[in-house]
Amino acid sequence: MNNKSVKNRSDLIFGLLITAAVTVIGIIGLIFHEPWYEEAQPYLVARDASWYEVIFTIPHYEGHPPLWHMLIKLASCLGLSYELTIKGVQFIFFETMIIMLELRSPFSRVTKALLPTSFFVIYHYCVLSRPYAMLMFAGLLCAAFYDKRREKPIRYILVLVFLCLCHSYGIAFAGGIVLADITGDIIRKRSIGKAVSGLLGNKKLLAGYIALLAAAIAIMADIAPKQDTMATHLDRHYGYFVSLLLCLFFIPSEVFVTSFSSDASSIQDEVNSIGEIIGAGAVSLIIWGIIFIVCKKRKMLAEMIIPYLFSALVMSIYAYPHHSGMFLLYVIFVMWTATDKEPIRLSEFTDILKKIGVSERYALTYVVGIITLSVAMNVYWDICSYAREISSPYDNAPAAAEWIKQNHIDGKKLLIVWSDTDTNIYPDAPVTLNAYFDKNLYYNMEGDVAYVTHIKADEAEAEADREYARSFGAPDFIVCPYPLSTNVMKDDIGFEGEYIAEAYSGVAYRPFKDKTDEKHLYFICTRETYKELYGKDYEIPSYKKG
Repeated sequence: MNNKSVKNRSDLIFGLLITAAVTVIGIIGLIFHEPWYEEAQPYLVARDASWYEVIFTIPHYEGHPPLWHMLIKLASCLGLSYELTIKGVQFIFFETMIIMLELRSPFSRVTKALLPTSFFVIYHYCVLSRPYAMLMFAGLLCAAFYDKRREKPIRYILVLVFLCLCHSYGIAFAGGIVLADITGDIIRKRSIGKAVSGLLGNKKLLAGYIALLAAAIAIMADIAPKQDTMATHLDRHYGYFVSLLLCLFFIPSEVFVTSFSSDASSIQDEVNSIGEIIGAGAVSLIIWGIIFIVCKKRKMLAEMIIPYLFSALVMSIYAYPHHSGMFLLYVIFVMWTATDKEPIRLSEFTDILKKIGVSERYALTYVVGIITLSVAMNVYWDICSYAREISSPYDNAPAAAEWIKQNHIDGKKLLIVWSDTDTNIYPDAPVTLNAYFDKNLYYNMEGDVAYVTHIKADEAEAEADREYARSFGAPDFIVCPYPLSTNVMKDDIGFEGEYIAEAYSGVAYRPFKDKTDEKHLYFICTRETYKELYGKDYEIPSYKKG
C-alpha cells in the first residue's frame, strides 16, 4: 500500500470519527429539544393544507419556496408523530451536511475537526427542525461541484436549482455564485469578449445557466408576497441601507466571535449600542481581511464579493440573527472553492504580518490566537445552548398538550389571544399546541385552520373576526403569553366573566448562543371554571398579592 493510499484511508477514518461524534451530539440535542412555533408551523401547513396550497398559495405568505413543506408533507404520510416527522427530516439533512464537510471537503484535518464546533452547525442548524441544514447541504454540494462546473455542468446546475428551492436566500446566493463565475472569468481573462466566447463555447453550461434563470424566476414568482401578506406591513427600526451595512459589517462578527444579538428581534428591529456596533465592525473587518487574503492570491475577488452581497441584499429586507448562518455558508463555500485551487496555509496570513514588521513568532501567535478565540466562543455558545436544552424546556407546548389531554380541555371553548393591531396575529406557543392535536384547538383562528395564514386582516376582516368570536359567547379558557392580555380580548370582543384564574401556566427557555429568552404560556379562566376543573377555589398566588 503506497503512502497516498495510507493517507486517504487515514483521512477517511478521521472523517468518520468526527462524523460519528458530531452525530451523537446532534441526536442528544434532538431528543431533548421541544419544537417551537417556527418548527410547528411548517408541519401544520404540510399536514393540513392541500398539495396545491402548499406549492402555489402558501409560499406567497411564508416567503420561502415550498420544498421544506413538501418534504414534511411526504414524511407525514408515514404516520409518524409530529416530533418524529420533523426531527426525522431535519436529521437527514444535518447528517448529509456533516458528511459533506467531513468526508468530501478538501480541508485539512484541523479544519474538519473545528468546523462542526460552529454554533450554527452543531446547534442551531442541527437541533432546530428548519430548512437551514438543507440550505447548508445544498451550498456544500455547490462548492463540491464548482471546480468541475465546466466539465460536468448538468450536476452543477441541478444543485444550484436545489439551492434555490431551499430558501429565498438560496436564490440570491445561487445568483451571486453564477454572476461571480462570469465576472471572475472576465477579470482573469481581462476581456469580456473572451469570457463570453468561452461561455458560448460551452453549450451545456450556457443552457444550464439559462435553465437556472428560468427556474429562479419561477420560484420567485411562487414566493412573491401578495398585497395582504403580513410581513410586508411590519414596521422596521432600521431602514434598508443601514440593514445592508449590518449584514456586511455586523453579521460576520456575530457568526465567529461576538454575541450582541438576541434571536427574539430581527436585525431590522434590534437596537445595539454604538460600542457593540463598532466592536462587531472591527471584528468583521478582520474576517473580511482574512477572506480577501485568500481570494486575492487565487484571483477570486469576484467570488469573494458577489455571492454574499447578493445574499445580503435579500437579508436586508427581513432577517433574524439565526439567519446569520448564511454568512458561514458563504465562508465555507469560498474557502472550499479556494482550497480546490490551492490549499490554504497559515503562512499566507503570517507573511502579511511579517511584511509590516511583526516577528514570525508573534505573527503565528496572532493568527492562531484569532482562530482559537473564534473556536472558543463557538464552543462556549454550544455548551450554553445544549445545557439549556437538556435542563429546561425550549417550548411550553409538549407539557401543555399533556395537561390538555389529561383534563380533556380540547373539548372546551378555547380563545387564543390576538394582537391589538391585527386579529390574525397570535402568540407562538398556543399555535404550536395545535401540532399535538389533529385539529385546530381555537375557535377564533383565521379560517379555522391549525396554522397561521400570515394574511393581514383589514378593518372589515378584523370586525368580521370579532363578530364571529362574539357568536361563541364567553370562552372556557383564554390562551395567552401573559395574563393581562385577556383584557385585550374582553375589550375587543366583549363577554361576561372575570378571567383571573390561572388554570395552567408554563415557562420555557429559548437559548441563542449565551442568551436566553423566556416564553410563557397561560390558560386563563373564571374562578367558577377553575373550581369545576380542580374541585377547589382559586387562590391568587402570593407573589401577585398586594
